[in-house]
Amino acid sequence: MKKRLVCRLGAIAAATLFGCPANEGLRAAAPGAMVMPGCTVAALSALNIPNVTIRSATDVVAAGLDPESCDVIGSVATDGEGAGPGAATFRVKLPVQWNNKLLASGPGGVGGSLDPSMNLVDFASALRKGYAFVTTDSGHQSAPTDASWSLISPGVPNTPALIDFFYRAQHQVAVATKELVKSFYGAFSIEHSYFDGCSNGGRQALVEATRYPEDYDGIIAGAPLMDRLAANTAAYKNAKAFLTAFIPPAALSVIDAAVRDNCDGADGAIDGLIQNPARCSFDPDRLVPQTLTQAQADALAIFIREVHDDRGRLLQQGSPVSDLNAAGGFVPWAESIRPVDLVSAQPWGAAAPISWRLADSSIRYFVMRDPNFNANLNWPETDGVVATDAARLYDKRTRLGDADRAEQLVPYLRRGNKVLLYHGYSDPGLSPFGTVSFYQDLAELFGGYRHVEEHARLFMAPGQLHCGGGPGPNSFDTLTALENWVEHGVAPEGIVATKYVNDNPAGGVVRTMPLCKFPETARYDGVGDPYVAASWRCSPGDRSLLHVGPNGIQAGLNRRAREPHRR
Repeated sequence: MKKRLVCRLGAIAAATLFGCPANEGLRAAAPGAMVMPGCTVAALSALNIPNVTIRSATDVVAAGLDPESCDVIGSVATDGEGAGPGAATFRVKLPVQWNNKLLASGPGGVGGSLDPSMNLVDFASALRKGYAFVTTDSGHQSAPTDASWSLISPGVPNTPALIDFFYRAQHQVAVATKELVKSFYGAFSIEHSYFDGCSNGGRQALVEATRYPEDYDGIIAGAPLMDRLAANTAAYKNAKAFLTAFIPPAALSVIDAAVRDNCDGADGAIDGLIQNPARCSFDPDRLVPQTLTQAQADALAIFIREVHDDRGRLLQQGSPVSDLNAAGGFVPWAESIRPVDLVSAQPWGAAAPISWRLADSSIRYFVMRDPNFNANLNWPETDGVVATDAARLYDKRTRLGDADRAEQLVPYLRRGNKVLLYHGYSDPGLSPFGTVSFYQDLAELFGGYRHVEEHARLFMAPGQLHCGGGPGPNSFDTLTALENWVEHGVAPEGIVATKYVNDNPAGGVVRTMPLCKFPETARYDGVGDPYVAASWRCSPGDRSLLHVGPNGIQAGLNRRAREPHRR
């Protein structure tokens, strides 16, 4: 019941994190008469895949565009990698007509479920394309904001579960399920394997690429949570900023209008879409006192601002200020309800913002290892400035699951594998500027964008929230783009994105637009319908997304605004 209540928030971004998005409407029909004779627990167990236990196998009839499939749930006994034995539950869907390929994903938040956090267009097409589709809970069962599984008791970490979550479970499930898939279909090999994840799923994609480059031929990493210290200290900053300066929902539309007045039109069209929020120069003080109090304006400035330690080291870029009024964005991520007890360990009671729930649980269980720690009063962070010792402890206890160092991705790319990154430019949950900075680091390692584009490409989605939703064109097919690149050598120059009415294809199309590869900006031709993709162009050599204005500087994006030198 609790999970279903979360889904009813109505936000695709929040739903993706909690593993209950449009997934619910895309799941296959109820089981019908058995047609796939190997789809039984006995038959699958008889394949004798090492370390695998089969728990259930259900023959699911074809429904709509979804083909008949065998829905298998099982577990893999995990071990090694510097930790004791553990177990990871997996789910694999085996279509009756297999395309000889495998697609994997993983859960959002702090894991704990079999619901994938990934591009929903890719999710919907996986079985229809004939993929064997695999997900895993990452080695534990939990709600996506509950990190209590990481402790055996106060002060005693659950090391096997942590190592499984950080990296071990995804790899060992990949190894085991590949054998299961080959044995089920009687195949000698799998033609291509891909990983497709967003948020924590995007982190898992990058971790797989850096630690186990042989597992997947290509990865899709959307809004990747690459560094838990960075992501969760920023989440803490964002939630705390509005603890004593709650902004009423009615004011958000006024803020959005002021931001659009400030920087919509930079791409040649006044269409309500901000393609580069880093270029904006919105000043919250200009809305005082007509719309905001000074305290609320100050809180909004903190939201925009970067996170750093008390020695000035940048930990995480700040948040974009675009599209705060979008459903599933600023509310429920940074704000939810007015706090009920400012000095309580849980100031919002049971209705805390998503950012707080993620930050608070991670601080208490991953870092302090104390369920009773009062992060509200005792975590040493003020307005995005974190005590250096606390930041070091956070990093020490979570860095094994990080994938924020661009140089670690280079060996994967040098093997000929491909990486497709994307991030919503209006993401209130995880700064898109962090992904931009990561890609800039990667470009510098390869000696320029022209060179890195041979291996990895980043697509920024204007007006998209966290992994989906938002007023911009937020529905796009990254899986086909990756397939064409890996299998046919055709790199994606741009990906057409669509905005549907209420984000439901049945409601009709609002607009279409190309997402250009970073650092290009889509340019309006000045003649056609600005709500049709054909009226926009991606121009190779364009560097418009490197332009940084006051808001980008405040967010910590002022390091590089030019083409990296060839090394």
